[in-house]
Amino acid sequence: MGSPVVVAYDVGTSGVKAVIVDAAGRVLGSRVRTYGIDTPRPGWVEQDIETMIAELGRASREVMADVGVEPRDVVAVGVTAQMFSLVPVDGAGRPLRPMLSWLDERAAGQAAALARRIPPDRQYATFDALLTAKDIVPRINWLQSEESSPDGRTAWYLDCKETIVARLTGTIAIDPAGASAFRLTNPVTGEWDAEACAAADVPINRLPPIHAATAVVGTLTPEAASLTGLPAGTPVVAGAGDVPASQVGAGAGAPGGAHLSLGTAVYLGMVADHHLVDPGRRLGPLSHVVPGRWILWLEIATGGAALSWLDRQLAGFGSDERGRDHALVDRAVVDAAGDMDGLLFAPWLTGERVPLFDDTARAAFIGLALHHGPAHLVRAVMEGVASQITLAFEYGLAYGIEPLTIRSVGGGSIGSAWLEIIAESLGRPLEVVAEPQDAGARGAAACALVGAGLAPNVDSAVPARIQRTVVPDPGRAAAARERLERFRGLHEALRPFGSGA
Repeated sequence: MGSPVVVAYDVGTSGVKAVIVDAAGRVLGSRVRTYGIDTPRPGWVEQDIETMIAELGRASREVMADVGVEPRDVVAVGVTAQMFSLVPVDGAGRPLRPMLSWLDERAAGQAAALARRIPPDRQYATFDALLTAKDIVPRINWLQSEESSPDGRTAWYLDCKETIVARLTGTIAIDPAGASAFRLTNPVTGEWDAEACAAADVPINRLPPIHAATAVVGTLTPEAASLTGLPAGTPVVAGAGDVPASQVGAGAGAPGGAHLSLGTAVYLGMVADHHLVDPGRRLGPLSHVVPGRWILWLEIATGGAALSWLDRQLAGFGSDERGRDHALVDRAVVDAAGDMDGLLFAPWLTGERVPLFDDTARAAFIGLALHHGPAHLVRAVMEGVASQITLAFEYGLAYGIEPLTIRSVGGGSIGSAWLEIIAESLGRPLEVVAEPQDAGARGAAACALVGAGLAPNVDSAVPARIQRTVVPDPGRAAAARERLERFRGLHEALRPFGSGA
C-alpha cells in the first residue's frame, strides 16, 4: 500500500473539478469536466444532477489515472459545491427534478408573498436575513405551490453539495454552514429552528440532519465506487459549500481573514469569531467550517458570468480555438483605459444581492459612443463588477470587520488586468493564491484530511501559497474612486427600467 491520499470534488456551476491531495496537503493532480445550465423559461435556471454526477465520475477516474494513485490508497472523500441551490429528493436521496440553480429567479412571487406576510424587521429577527427570490426558502415555497407531488415523494430538501453526497453514499446530511444558508437555523445552537421553519412554511422534518463538515457521514456505495473508480466503502465527509471551502482553501479561514472569489458569481468572504449583526438588518452571516467562526458572505450575482455573457455576444473576442487568451484580453483592456470616455456598465444581469438586494435590477451600458469597441465593452464590464465589489466591501466594513488582507481565488484571478482594476477600485492590495481555481477543492480536501485523521485542523491541512500581490496604482485608484461615485447613482437611475417595468 502506498502513501494515503484524499480525493475532493468541487461541483461548480459550469463544471466539476476532481483533485488528489496527499497527507502533507499537496495537490498531486486535478481534472475538470464541464457541463451547462438549462434555461427552460425566462428567469428559470436549472441543472441536471445526474449529468453532474456522471462528469464527476469521469473527472475522478481521469485524475486517478493521471496521478497513478492506487484506489486503495484513497482514505477519504470530500465534496464542495455551489450553494443556495435546491433539489427535492426522495427517501433514497435521488433527485425528483432538475436542480433549481442559485441563478434561478422563479420564486420572486413567493419572496414577495413572504415579505407581505412577515415585514422586514420580523424577517431579519426570524431568519437572520431578508429573504429574496435567490434564497432557498422561497424556492421551497415555489415547489410546494407549483410542483407539489400528489404522492408526497419529496423526503428531503437539499442543496447541491448535499445532493452529491447523498448520491455517493445514500446518506442524507448537511454541514453547519450549508444549514445556515437555508436561513432556518438558530444562530446560538446551530440546530434547525422550529419557529423559523413554521414561519417559512417549511416542514422541519424534510431538512437534513446537521453534521460537522469534517465528520464522516457515509461511505461510497457500490454504484458510486463504479462511477468514481474508488473502492466501495471509502469514507465520505460531510464537506462544506463553496463559500467556506474557498475560505479555507485560500488560507483565509481564521478571524480577520478575507477572500475574494472571482468565478461565475463573485463574492467576498470575511471571517469573524462571533455572530455578526447587520446594522442595516438585511444580511446575516454563514456558519463556518470551524465551530464558533462566522463568514460574512457578500455576493455579487454576476461577476465572471457577465464577462462570459459578453464573450458570447462578441462571438469570441479575445479567444481562439484553445479558449480565452488572457494575455490578449489584458493587453486590449489596458490599451482601452485612456479613451473609455465615461463608459459605465451596471452588472445586474440576474438582479443583485449586496448591497442592492434587488432581484428586479437589470444590467445596462451607459455612455456608449461611436468609438467604443469590444475592448472598451470588456473593460466596462470589468470596471462595473469591480465597482459592485467595492460597494459590497463597504457594506461589509459596516459590520465592524477590518480584514487583515484580501486573498483572490477563482478563474478570474488568472489574468492581471481585472485584478488591477479591482484592487484600484477597492484601494487595497490583493494577494493572489497559487492555483486559484483549486481553492474550493483544497477546502474540501482539508475537511477530508481532518476526517481521515491525517490533519489536526482545516486551517493547516492544505497550506495556501501566495503567487503574487497586486498593488493598486495611486493614480488609477483615484480615477476608480471618481468612477465609483458615478456608479453609485446607477441603481436609482435605472430602477424604472428593471424587470417588469
